[in-house]
Amino acid sequence: MADRPQPAVFSIPPVRAFSDALVAGVLAQHGSDRMALARGMILVPNNRAGQSIRDAFVRQAEHGLLIPRLVAIGDSELEERAGAAFDAIDDSPLPPAIEPLQRQLILARLIQQDRNVDGAEAMRLAVDLARTLDQMIVEDVSPAKLVELDLSGELSTHWNVSLDQLKVILELWPTELQRLGQIDLADRRNRQLRRVAEVWRTKSPDCFVIAAGVSTGAPAVAELLACVARMPRGQVVLAGLDLEISESEWAEIGGGEAGSAIETHPQFHLHQLLARMKVGRGEVRHWKWSGEIASTSKRARAISNAFAPAEATQNWVELKKVDRNLAGVTAIELSSPAEEAQAIALAIREAIEGQGKTVALITPDRDLATRVSAHLGRWKIQADDSAGQSLAATPNGTLLLLLAEAAAKDFAPSALLALLKHPLIKQGEGRRIWLDQVRRLDLVLRGPRPAPGLAGVAQFLTAGDTRTQPRRSELQQWWAEVVAMLAPLEHMGRESLSGMISILREAGRALASDALWSGQAGRELASLVAKLERGALETPLDVSHKGLPQLLHQLIGSVAVRPDFGGHPRVFIWGLLEAKLQSADFVILGGLNEGIWPQLPAPDPWLAPRIRRELGLPSLERRIGLSAHDLASALGAARVLLTRSKRD
Repeated sequence: MADRPQPAVFSIPPVRAFSDALVAGVLAQHGSDRMALARGMILVPNNRAGQSIRDAFVRQAEHGLLIPRLVAIGDSELEERAGAAFDAIDDSPLPPAIEPLQRQLILARLIQQDRNVDGAEAMRLAVDLARTLDQMIVEDVSPAKLVELDLSGELSTHWNVSLDQLKVILELWPTELQRLGQIDLADRRNRQLRRVAEVWRTKSPDCFVIAAGVSTGAPAVAELLACVARMPRGQVVLAGLDLEISESEWAEIGGGEAGSAIETHPQFHLHQLLARMKVGRGEVRHWKWSGEIASTSKRARAISNAFAPAEATQNWVELKKVDRNLAGVTAIELSSPAEEAQAIALAIREAIEGQGKTVALITPDRDLATRVSAHLGRWKIQADDSAGQSLAATPNGTLLLLLAEAAAKDFAPSALLALLKHPLIKQGEGRRIWLDQVRRLDLVLRGPRPAPGLAGVAQFLTAGDTRTQPRRSELQQWWAEVVAMLAPLEHMGRESLSGMISILREAGRALASDALWSGQAGRELASLVAKLERGALETPLDVSHKGLPQLLHQLIGSVAVRPDFGGHPRVFIWGLLEAKLQSADFVILGGLNEGIWPQLPAPDPWLAPRIRRELGLPSLERRIGLSAHDLASALGAARVLLTRSKRD
């Protein structure tokens, strides 16, 4: 394959709607031949970005067209696999990727063998261990390098203990994968991308290939993008690369020859990507096509100056007015998150009164998003919240958690009543009679606490003075029916994890029938319970019934239930991941408080910061730079509102 003399790398500034500008350029270059357009391929960072580009094609299609294939690079943090088109690149199949929950269970078992901790705590540590393992795989850091490190005497005792335990687990992990005939998801993605790059270097595809909006600097991704940029019909289009920043500031971001890199800068990950692609910033060109939604070049310069490295902020006082022009950007500060949510809802309601105007709230604060949705609901405005809702906050998830909580607390009055009052229990005609009995039980239990267990409540109902005896007697027959449904929960302490999950499943079915598994949340819960029950049977984990609620809350809380289509067509609520490559006429950036946006870096209990530097892994603060890039990209909308609360 003959490489291009200059790599075809372009950038779309944040003041243009990325997806619309990209599609305008694709149609201008390839739209005249509809079949050539259909044979083309666009590589996107994840499935959400692919949906945004697909929507842009729909908006710009005049008489209908066959759009190019949209293939996701995949993201291990989102548990997304690379597109199936990568598997079909040759005839040698790769081993399947291990399921995330199965991997977490196996890692938790290995942790439990090395540490004397309950299964719930082992599962929590397994999440952090899996994240660290993925980072090592993505950055091509071999576990052997960890063994070679000699930092004796330079780390505190607990870090040395964690490092020793990590070495032991990483020695056992490949054996577990080999036994299963599977590989890590991040490892499989690396192999896929490198295999595609190798094939394309030998023979480039007979269609155009565009890598759009991919920004991760992972070595395997950079190798593929470097190949695409040098193919005769390949292009790489970056989102929000700052081409106006001075060379000295650009060098400072990357660390220069002697300094340290500024990982918290919004341009750092793009700097790293270009360096690994062996492309100079001077070789990157402007994407000359633009979408319908666009701001001004003045805004782009203002954004660039606002996010200058710390050493360059001394130049702010010398900036011309045109270089700090933020016309169209408004900021408001409210006294509390409740007022902030109300103000955002009012701004959204006002914005959609304009004909055809779209409005999006971008925030990492799920509490703020929930409050805004509630306010909008009062005006019959159903926002499309693409970030979804935690399964633990749905009635289906809370019922399973309350069952585990009641069993763990030996049916203490507060836990028992919270369970029996749950809205999914005894739905239908018998619901009113059921709640009447629960209210009577609530009144009876207000006093001395009964003995533990269901038998303790039964004994409490048969005892008592003559004044309360009639009310207690009324409950005895009903309570016998309740005991029949809840009795299996009392034996959970003698069961394995798989057995306990099976008991919870049957108890939930007895109390709520099919309502527990109905709807989208019910289907997500059923899938999680089935995987956990099967995985715990294959990978035994020592979990006490007292620690089961903690384990379930962690697992159920990590599942997002995304709404079906049918919300307001012009109102959107996006998290930071969902907002990538998206655009709207009016963008509201909410929750701009320290610790929320940017979020506090998640701690790594396995590797000390010094070890991460020695291994070449990203620092924990790199996420701050990614959050800053999200903010800078969103500031390019035609109209922007920034909100924060004084008191959180």
